[in-house]
Amino acid sequence: MVRRITAFLTAVLMAALLTACELEALAPFFEGQEEQAALPAGSTSYEDFLIYVQEIKNEGDRTADLGLTVLSGYYYSFSAASAGALRYAIEYILWLRGEGASLAALTAESPCVGWENLAAVNFSSPYPSYFEGLLLELQGDREGCIEPYAAASVMYMFPEEGLDFYYLRDMETSTLYAVRSTLLEVEKAIYSVYTPDPAGQLWDRSFFDPELLVSLSARAVKEEKYEEALWYARQALKADPYDPVCWRNGAVCGIYAMDWEFSGRCIDEGLTIFPGDGDLLKVKEAFFKASDRMEVQR
Repeated sequence: MVRRITAFLTAVLMAALLTACELEALAPFFEGQEEQAALPAGSTSYEDFLIYVQEIKNEGDRTADLGLTVLSGYYYSFSAASAGALRYAIEYILWLRGEGASLAALTAESPCVGWENLAAVNFSSPYPSYFEGLLLELQGDREGCIEPYAAASVMYMFPEEGLDFYYLRDMETSTLYAVRSTLLEVEKAIYSVYTPDPAGQLWDRSFFDPELLVSLSARAVKEEKYEEALWYARQALKADPYDPVCWRNGAVCGIYAMDWEFSGRCIDEGLTIFPGDGDLLKVKEAFFKASDRMEVQR
């Protein structure tokens, strides 16, 4: 199922690049921004990246309009984590150049700063790890950059063609500020309609794997740590919402944690995406039985 969501996001990007109306719709995001200069061969276009994160945000809007709030949370969080990672990398480069009284001052208006905080918005995005590695490399830490680079490269959402934003080091300061402003607009639009999950476990670079997250939630249920199980279940849905196992797991963990609203949403949205899924229908029966028992006890 991970391949399915990867293919979908790739299609989103290609549609944005090839469809004139989409480019026209994105025109306000590029107003006042300098035209992208020729990049070194093999470099990743920041303009393509801006279109990519904006289109994923748009998919969040579309699914939210359909009432699919858990699914839209995937798109919003992935777009926010990805856009925020590039924006924070740019801010860090500007600070290294002497811009701003301090890094904290330079990022004061930014909605999310720090690699761990950005990763926690959506652990399946490879961009916080990738840009962390890039900044370490740009500062000459050739050993320190290996771990985040390697972690990003094995994530399911890491582009097959790879990433190369090394040219940011030499980009004009005015262009860096322009790209940063565009990314901030995207982020602020996302956070105006989406609130990330509260912080849970410390950042583990393996949290991009939905199967691992589902297994961790199952272990937490056995240990009767139901809130922890629910946290892992939420992350699994943000890692791959096109796997019915993640929806069943979310619904079950919601029942154990007595988060009836989240459990009900998992059932309803899961059945919208996977109508007739037998196992999810069984969870639905368990949901109603458990909620009925709660009503009787009251």
